[in-house]
Amino acid sequence: MMRVFYFILFVPYYLGMLIKSNFIIAKSIVGSLDRCNPPGIIAVDIELESKVGILALVNAITMTPGTLSLDISEDRKKLYIHGMHIESRESFIADIKKLEKRIKRFLK
Repeated sequence: MMRVFYFILFVPYYLGMLIKSNFIIAKSIVGSLDRCNPPGIIAVDIELESKVGILALVNAITMTPGTLSLDISEDRKKLYIHGMHIESRESFIADIKKLEKRIKRFLK
């Protein structure tokens, strides 16, 4: 029962992420590209252990505009993600960890 509750909480959170990402991408297209944050590839340590959990995280990241899951380490502890506009490494990782935490909640 709690899994359903956490999934229901996840949906508006993820929709908010999608709206925010779309806004950032639209701003970079319409506005000046000089003012955009640079792209980059970041390795993020992940705690999810199940294949379903990792797949859910990878898909959520890839479906969000401006981010793309590139690869996962052989031990499934690091996820390599390309970000189109990375403001700071720490904030990028924090956003991914928040997403992972919410996915972890409803998959328990």
